[in-house]
Amino acid sequence: MKKTLAALLTGLILSAPMIATPAAAAAIETISFGVDGGYPPFDVLSPSGEITGFDIDIANALCDNLHAKCVFVKQPFESMIAALNARKFDAIIASLSITDERKKEVDFTDRYYRSAAQLVARKGSPLLPEVASLKGKTVGVQTGSIHETYAKKHWGGQGVKIVSYANQDNVYLDLLSGRINASLQDNIQAASSFIDTPRGQKFAFAGPVIQDETISSDVGIAVGKDNPALRDALNGAIKAIRADGTYDAIQKKYFSFDIYGG
Repeated sequence: MKKTLAALLTGLILSAPMIATPAAAAAIETISFGVDGGYPPFDVLSPSGEITGFDIDIANALCDNLHAKCVFVKQPFESMIAALNARKFDAIIASLSITDERKKEVDFTDRYYRSAAQLVARKGSPLLPEVASLKGKTVGVQTGSIHETYAKKHWGGQGVKIVSYANQDNVYLDLLSGRINASLQDNIQAASSFIDTPRGQKFAFAGPVIQDETISSDVGIAVGKDNPALRDALNGAIKAIRADGTYDAIQKKYFSFDIYGG
């Protein structure tokens, strides 16, 4: 993978927690996960209808550790939490950032990677993640994401047009066509699925990482507030796959650096 990826998380230190799988995990036979399918390389919907990616591999590893069957349910990202609370599935694994607002509606596991947000624009663009720089421009975001919330709160209504899309790939399509001037998203996702690919060769990060804990934060698996047993079981499994090398093997399939963070 190119140097763009390697530079993103320089200095982060690997940690290896002790294994601590709750006894309650033994009772879990099946775990159904809500997934998006439009956020490569974390989840990707193939022409055959199969969803693959980093998130899917992590979920399967967690299920293997818990001796449970994994089931994946495709769900639009913007309605993920509502669907979880309606019991359409047991958990959400969809690169969902842990925020105070979301914790009012669901519980989260410990993180399984760390996210940071950055703008992407054409190479040489002077754009910065500031109102003064973005005024008169159009920025694309994924519907229901923390990036959409941030952009609308800090830039919308101040001369910056914010356009929301059903999935991240559609954001990039309009960025390529010139319909939008920039996109705002997780920088790991942007580097691995767009900037460091042939179609993204004319694009680069515009400005620095946004230093705001509401948008650059830990990413976890969401579970219902009435299901602490599943949350605790998944936490134990996350620790286990971190400790036994499974997590490291999975991330090396997709990234050339540690995305878990120190």
